[in-house]
Amino acid sequence: MCGIAGAFIYDQETARLDRLVAAVEASSARGIDSFGVVRWSPSSGFRTDRRIGQARSGWLDGIGRPQPGEPTVYLHTSRAEPTTEWQRDKTDNDIPPFIVDSVAVAHNGIVSNDDELLSAFGIDRVSSIDTAVIPALVARIGVWETLANLKGGAALAIFDSGSAQLVLCRNFMPLVVAWEPGIVCFASEAGFFPGAADPFRPFQIWELPPHSGIELSTQGFRGPVPWEGHMAPPSATSWRPYPSLDWSRS
Repeated sequence: MCGIAGAFIYDQETARLDRLVAAVEASSARGIDSFGVVRWSPSSGFRTDRRIGQARSGWLDGIGRPQPGEPTVYLHTSRAEPTTEWQRDKTDNDIPPFIVDSVAVAHNGIVSNDDELLSAFGIDRVSSIDTAVIPALVARIGVWETLANLKGGAALAIFDSGSAQLVLCRNFMPLVVAWEPGIVCFASEAGFFPGAADPFRPFQIWELPPHSGIELSTQGFRGPVPWEGHMAPPSATSWRPYPSLDWSRS
């Protein structure tokens, strides 16, 4: 089973990276075939750290910490290959998270109809790994239309650098969100976040309801919305602000 983790950092001055680093390192135990992290910020665009096998250390310094005054997104996948998708000679193109046409995707689960989607929408295959179809499809038809066409289990983090928005969604695969000032983290399970079971903890934790999604941006968040539904176009009133708690006042 794969593991995914990552974060949307909307306020670099207050965000702490402890939860993100811990979740990525915990996730690496779930995937022994490949390890990948994607970082995005407005000034540097996408940066990647992709490795064959299981890895834990050095990735944050390798791709960079958040830049002052900029939102930053991290997506991670540790992959354990299903037998039907085992690939002896991997290249960087076979290590998720995948990036296609400014869309990056971390995915835990199976896309059982990837061949059909490639054919139906005229998409070129960039990897035999099933997840690779998702960013290409999102770039072509959008997030919510893509979800309506997917078959199989999925917990997804979908980032569109064009709009600088991150969608976290799941059907029956688990996905957990942790919030603290300046940063929203996500992971495949609550146990990836140290202290998640403590009765008093310095961060909020929430499991996405099955078949739902939530959208994050520097403006705030929207959702959760039904997996099969369509999120309303952005507007000044459609975003809900993040909590105002600030470490400097705590």
